[in-house]
Amino acid sequence: MKEKLIWTVSFFFLALQIALAQEKTITGVVKDEQGEPLPGITVTIKGTTKGVATDFDGHYKIKAKAGDVLQFLGIGLKTVTKSVSSSISKIDVVMELEVEELEGVVIVGYGAVSKKDLTGAVSLVEAGALAEKPVTSVAQALQGKTAGVQVVSTGGRAGDNTQISIRGNGSLTASNNVLYIIDGVPQETMVNVAAEDIKSMQVLKDAASAAIYGSRASNGVVIIETKTGKYNSKPTVTFTSSIGIQEIIKRPRVLNSQQYKQVLDASRINYQNDINAGILSAPKNPSELTPLELGGYETDWMSLVLQKGIIRNNQISVSGGGETSSLYFSASNIKQEGVIKKDEYQMTRFRLNAEQKVGEKFAFGVQSYFTMSEASPTADDNNTYQPWNKALEVRPDLSPYENGKLNRNLGVNNPLHAFERYLVDNWQRVGGTLYMNFDILEGLRWRSAYTGNLNVRRYNRYDAPNTKRGENGDGLPTGYGYYSTENNRDFQAENTLTYNKGFFNKNLKVNFLLGHSFQKWMEEDSYVEGEKFPSSDLRWLSSAAEINRGRSYYLAMALESYFSRLQLNWKDRYHLMLSARYDGSSKFLPENRWGVFPAASLGWTVSQEDFFKVSFINDLKLRASIGYTGNQSGISYASGQDLIGSGYNYDQKPGLATAELFNPNLKWETGQTINFGIDLGLFKNRLTFTADIYDKKTRDLLTRVAVPHETGFSTQLRNIGSIRNKGFEVSFNAEIIKNDYFSWSFNSNFSYNKNTIEKIGNDTGYYITGFVSVVKEGASLGSFFLVEATGIAQEKYEYKNKDGKVTQVVQPGDMLYKDVNGDGKIDSEDRVLFEGGIAPIYGGLGTKFTYKMVDLSINAQYSIGKKIYAMYKEGALSGGGVGYPSYAENMILDQLDYWTPQNTNAANPRPHMAASVASWNNQRSSRFLENADYLRISDITLGFNIRGEDIKNIVKSLRIYAQVRNPFTFTKYSGVDPETYYVDQSQYSSQNRSDTSKISAGVDLNGIPNVKVYSLGLNINF
Repeated sequence: MKEKLIWTVSFFFLALQIALAQEKTITGVVKDEQGEPLPGITVTIKGTTKGVATDFDGHYKIKAKAGDVLQFLGIGLKTVTKSVSSSISKIDVVMELEVEELEGVVIVGYGAVSKKDLTGAVSLVEAGALAEKPVTSVAQALQGKTAGVQVVSTGGRAGDNTQISIRGNGSLTASNNVLYIIDGVPQETMVNVAAEDIKSMQVLKDAASAAIYGSRASNGVVIIETKTGKYNSKPTVTFTSSIGIQEIIKRPRVLNSQQYKQVLDASRINYQNDINAGILSAPKNPSELTPLELGGYETDWMSLVLQKGIIRNNQISVSGGGETSSLYFSASNIKQEGVIKKDEYQMTRFRLNAEQKVGEKFAFGVQSYFTMSEASPTADDNNTYQPWNKALEVRPDLSPYENGKLNRNLGVNNPLHAFERYLVDNWQRVGGTLYMNFDILEGLRWRSAYTGNLNVRRYNRYDAPNTKRGENGDGLPTGYGYYSTENNRDFQAENTLTYNKGFFNKNLKVNFLLGHSFQKWMEEDSYVEGEKFPSSDLRWLSSAAEINRGRSYYLAMALESYFSRLQLNWKDRYHLMLSARYDGSSKFLPENRWGVFPAASLGWTVSQEDFFKVSFINDLKLRASIGYTGNQSGISYASGQDLIGSGYNYDQKPGLATAELFNPNLKWETGQTINFGIDLGLFKNRLTFTADIYDKKTRDLLTRVAVPHETGFSTQLRNIGSIRNKGFEVSFNAEIIKNDYFSWSFNSNFSYNKNTIEKIGNDTGYYITGFVSVVKEGASLGSFFLVEATGIAQEKYEYKNKDGKVTQVVQPGDMLYKDVNGDGKIDSEDRVLFEGGIAPIYGGLGTKFTYKMVDLSINAQYSIGKKIYAMYKEGALSGGGVGYPSYAENMILDQLDYWTPQNTNAANPRPHMAASVASWNNQRSSRFLENADYLRISDITLGFNIRGEDIKNIVKSLRIYAQVRNPFTFTKYSGVDPETYYVDQSQYSSQNRSDTSKISAGVDLNGIPNVKVYSLGLNINF
C-alpha cells in the first residue's frame, strides 16, 4: 500500500511538471486608458528574447508556459507584467501613460519641452478633466484648478462667460485680459474651442515663459492645443451628451405686503414724531404723511421673472489616419435657457484638423473652425431694464397688469416689460491656419503658418410701444429700435526655424528657435437707432419712420515681431533658457514703435546629482527666472488721432473732432517679473509639490490724466504710473491609494497676491472711478473710498467743528459716521480707504475616488480677504425714505431688523420717510461693506465606466455620469452671491474698450447671480 502511494504521488508531480513545461497559445488585446487599441506594443516573455508585437487592432498571440511572465512594453507607456497560469489562455491588458509623459510634456511658446527641462512657472491643466465637465465655456472648468489663476464667473445669464486673471492685474487703462494661444495662433477668447476638443492646456505665469510672446503677454498666456488624428489608426467616433437643469444659486428674500406696510408705517411715524418734536419741518406735500393703503395684491415678482432653465450639450467627433494622413473633425451644439424667462443662448461649433505627409521630410496641414452663436437675453447690461433687478425693487402689493395691459404705474419699470422686447445678439466666427513643416536635416525644421480669422456680429433690438423704453421723448408709445454690426478681421503670417540636437553622447541637449511674425487687424462697426414704428410686428429699422442717430467706426492695426530662444540642458541637471522678442506696433510713432522683451531662466535638478541620495525623493528641481513683457492692448491709436463725429457742422458740412489731446511720446507698458520656484516629487511622484514666489512690476502705465481746459480737451493718455504684484503660490497633488481596484487622489492649490498701485501720476495721488471705487497710490486695485460708519446712535449725538460749534445733530436710531477731518460735517472729505474688492488669497481643493468601474470626484474653490460693497442695499434697506407713499421701492427681509427704543441692538437704523434722514442713513459708507470670504463646492461628479468587452464590444467604452455644479456655498456675505463681478461701463467709452473689472471689482449691483446646475451625461467611444 505504501509503495502504491509513493508511485501515485510521483506520477502526479511528474504530470504536473509536464503540464507546466508544456507551451500553449496566449491571446489578448492591448488597449489604452480610453479603450483605444494599441498597435506596435512589444509582448515578451520576461527573461528571454522571445516576443511578438500587437497588430493594428491591438491583438497579439504568443506561446508561453504556465509560470512564465509576459511583459508588455510601449514607448511612453508604463510597463505591464502578467503571469501565465495553466487555466488561462487569454490575457487582456490596459496600458497607462508614464507619469513623466502624462505630466511632463509642456507646450510652451512655439514648441514643446519635457517638464524636467522646464525652468519657468508653467501649470498644466489635465485635458481629460475638462472634457468630463458639462460646462458652457472652458474657463468654467478652470475654477480652483491652477495656482496663480483666478477665475470669476460673470453672472448667471445664458451664455455668460468668466473673467480670468493670472497673478493679479497690472494695468489701469490697457487691457488686463489673458492672451490665448490656440494651435499656435493668438486669440482674445476661448469661445471657439469646445472642452471636448482640447488635447492639452498650459498656463504660462511668469515672464520668462511668456516673454516669447512679447507685447501681448503681460497678463499671462494660456496655450491650448486641440486634438488631431493619429497616424496608422482606425477611425474612432466619440459622442458626448449632457442635459442639465439650472436655477439661481440663492434667491433674495424680500418683504411681503404686510411687512412692507409695517416698515412704511414705521417710517411715516418716525417722520411725524420728529415734526412734532420740532426736529424737522412738515413736508410741503401733506400726502407724504398719509397712512399707506395697500394695493390689494400679493405679487411674487421673483417667481414671475425666474425659471429653471435647461442646458443641452452635444458633441460628436471623428478621428483617425493612415500611413501618410491624419484627420480630426468635431461638431458640437450648446442650447441654454437662462434662469430669467426668455433668456436663451445657443452655440454651434465645427472644427477640422488634418495633416498630410509628403515623403519623409515634408508635411502640410490645416487647423480650422467655424462657430455660430445667438443670444436672446431679456436685457443687456443696463440694469434699468433688467427684470431681475426690477423684481427686487417693485412693490409687492401691486399688480403686474392694469386694464389687461402691463402696469406702467409701479414707480419703477415693470419687470415684465423686458419680455416685450426683441433682442438678438448674433456672432459668426470662422478661421483657419494653413501650415507646412519641412525637416531640412536631422533636428532642423522649418515651419510656415498662415492664419486668417473673421468675426461678424449683428445686434438687433426692438422695444415695443407698451414698454418704458418704447416711449419717445414726449412720452408717446412709438417703439424703439437699435441695430449694430461689427466686422473684425485679422491675418497672421509666421515662419520659424527650430534646431533640436544632442551633443557629447547626448549629455548636452540644445534647442534653438528663430522666428518672424506679422499680424494685422481690421475692425469696422456701425449702429443706427430709430423710432415711430407703425406696428409691433414690424420691428426692423427699415420700418421706423424716424432715424435718430447713427455711427460708423473703422480701425486698423499691425504688429511685426522677430523672436528667438535658446535652451540648453546638461545631463538633465543644469538648465538654461534665453529668449528675446522684438515687437513693432503701428499704434505708436516710429521713434517709440519697437520694443525688446528679453527673458532668462535657470534650473538645477538636484535629484540628478550623484551626491543626492535621498531614496524617497525622486525629483527635486530649483528654478529662477527674470523676464520682460509689454502691453499695448485696450487702446486704439496712439500714433495718430481717433477722429469722431463732433456734432458740429461748418458751411453745411459735417465736422470731425479728435477724441482727446494727442500725445506723440506714448510707448509700451513694460512689465518685469522675477520668479523663484521649486518642484518636488516624492515616492515615485505619488506626492508632488510645486511652489513659486514672484515679484511683478509694471511701469509706464498707459493712464488718462486731466489736462488744462484751455487745451480744449479733458484728458490725455500718458505713460505715467506703475503697479506691483508680489506673491507666492503652492500646488500639491497626492495619489494616496492606487491599486487594481481602488484609487484615491487629492489635489490642492493656494495663491496669495499683493497688488499695490505705486504711482498714478496726478497731484492728489488718487482718483475716483465708478460709484465707490478708487485708484490710489499705495492701495490695491479694487479698493473703495467710503465714509466710515461707526454704528447707530443710542442717544442724541452732536457733531462739532474745531471751534466747538454744533454743526449737526443725530437723533437716536440714526447712523453715526467718523468725522475724519474734524470739521463737524460728514462729506466727501471724510472718505477713507478700504481694500479688498479683489481677494488676495484664493485657491482650490479636489479629491477623486475610484472603485472598479465607479468614480466620485469633489472639487471646491475658495476666496479669502475679499470685500463686497453691497450697493443694491442703499435702496433695499432704504426704510421707505424715497418716493413715499406711491412709489417707495420694496426692500429685502433684513429691513425688518430696524432700530426702535425696544430694539437697540438692531442691524439697521430707524426707517424714516424724510428724504434728508433717509439719505443720511443710507449714504455710501462702510455700512454696506461686507466680508465676502467664501468656500464653494464647485462640482460633485459620480461616474460609471463600462469597458467594451463588458458589453460584448458593442462600443469601445461607455461612461455615464451625474453632476451637480455649485451645490453649496459657505460664506458670511448676506447678499446673493459672494462671487460678485462688476464692470463700471459708464466710466469708459466703447472706443476705449478697456477692461475695468479690476478697478470696480467687489461692487454688488444685484446682478444675476451664479447658477446651480444638475446634469446627467454620457460619453461613448465607437
